[in-house]
Amino acid sequence: MKFQFVLLLVILFSCKENKSLPAASNTNAYYEKAWFHMDQNNKDSAFAFLNKAKIEFAKNKDSIGMAKCMLNMAIIQADYGDFMGSQENAVGAVKIFERANDNDYLSTNYNLLGTNEQNLKNYEVAVLYLKEAASKTNIKPELEIIQNNLAITYAKQKQYDSALAIFQNLLKENAKNAMIIDNSAFIKWKKDSSYNAEPEMLAALKIREKAGQLLGQNASHAHLSDYFSKKNPALALYHARQMYQVALKAKSPPDQLEALQKLISLGNGENAKQYFKIYRKVDDSLQTERNKVKNQFAMIRYDSEKNRAAFLKAQAENSEKNYHILQQYIALGIAVCTIISGVFWYRRRKKRVEQENQLKIKKTELKYSKKVHDVVANGVYQVMTEVENQENLDKEALLDKLEIIYEKSRDISYDGTMKSNEENYSEKIAHLLQSFSSSHTQIIIIGNHETVWEALSQPLKEGLIIVLQELLVNMKKRSSAQKVSLRFEKDNDLICIFYFDDGVGLPKNNFNLKNGLQNTVNRISSFNGIVTFDTETEKGTKINIQLPFDKK
Repeated sequence: MKFQFVLLLVILFSCKENKSLPAASNTNAYYEKAWFHMDQNNKDSAFAFLNKAKIEFAKNKDSIGMAKCMLNMAIIQADYGDFMGSQENAVGAVKIFERANDNDYLSTNYNLLGTNEQNLKNYEVAVLYLKEAASKTNIKPELEIIQNNLAITYAKQKQYDSALAIFQNLLKENAKNAMIIDNSAFIKWKKDSSYNAEPEMLAALKIREKAGQLLGQNASHAHLSDYFSKKNPALALYHARQMYQVALKAKSPPDQLEALQKLISLGNGENAKQYFKIYRKVDDSLQTERNKVKNQFAMIRYDSEKNRAAFLKAQAENSEKNYHILQQYIALGIAVCTIISGVFWYRRRKKRVEQENQLKIKKTELKYSKKVHDVVANGVYQVMTEVENQENLDKEALLDKLEIIYEKSRDISYDGTMKSNEENYSEKIAHLLQSFSSSHTQIIIIGNHETVWEALSQPLKEGLIIVLQELLVNMKKRSSAQKVSLRFEKDNDLICIFYFDDGVGLPKNNFNLKNGLQNTVNRISSFNGIVTFDTETEKGTKINIQLPFDKK
């Protein structure tokens, strides 16, 4: 079923938020910038500024401001398909709004929670949230949208009578609402396939065309295409084409994909094949963009938690400072000479402690930054490479790999370390290397035997995994190689790794290490190893690595 509800939620809330914007902008410049980017439809930038605004509101102990930021961040995440991340922010916001008894925002918040659960196919939970949303508002346009979303959720459960009862009441209040007319007619037909829904659907389409509602027209053409799919395939194909043209005009990739699915199923021969090629291209582009934005959202939230920890630490240090000042005032009444000497001692000690703390903080930040790059960023890039090279995407396998990356990022955020994995190490090496293999790039592995690795220490094993991952990510991004070979040897007290690819190669003059290769050199050096770059190779890249045989 094709229904329209999420965008209307965003538009409704945006209008409501713009009315209160001036008051917020006087106290939080980040909040004003967020809405500027929202008006320009730069939602990823808006998300970043909303996150910064939330931190400022927290510093000023403005809980309502924080909740408004979290709700708007949740709306943006839902718009990009990050429903789990959206729920996390929306639940945090609803707790604050409930304490403040702010029904204006509670209705929108519960509506978002409900539509997210509906998209996650948790229909029973969605019904509870949407009923709660309806109880929090008396504003007619907002109530119509919530009731429409509730009826859609009932229809998803095939509870058509419950859905139609809601639409019947809505049509009594607003008989010219195209969204309600179209959805009601479509559900009547779903309940009874002999029902003539065409007049109502065409009437709704006419209203939407007159009002210039592109996404509404999309929904109408989708319903008409489904309605005629068996009765009149030619008309069904016509409306599928119209839906695709409107989706292009509206710049809506999800609607383009749905329209292309209909064109593929309704078309035949060369036309269906051409539509399938377009579908794959649009789908790959959409998935890449969504993964990119979701990763960006995750990193912003990670930075937010780190900044929050730093803020709490600063507060604790400030409290300690005030306590020492109080001690000084008490000591002042005992002996002036003692307090003067104590002040000098305290200042010297404080300066030394602050310098030491700053050094520790910088070291910790550098450590976390390197861990995030080595583990999270390269891990995400590896998964992106596998997704790019797989024609049939295994959703469950992809989710498992993303969950592993998520768990590793959590390990880093807790104590900066990664949990060891008991997987056979040679198989782990093979899996890593083969994940970068594609129709354009062949990976050749020589000498990857468990006897080479069996006596290595765990830190060296983990380090080598990251080094190999860094080399292959660098190859994937820059070399355009078609063949890559890695040969592993154990030579007395040395482990030797010989890397070669037939890509563009290293520059012959003014050769400088970039970030990725510099990280490789640094890591190998930390294990007393040596990295040699062959810049004289006529074509391709040749890198030799030697490591002392570090036994357990």
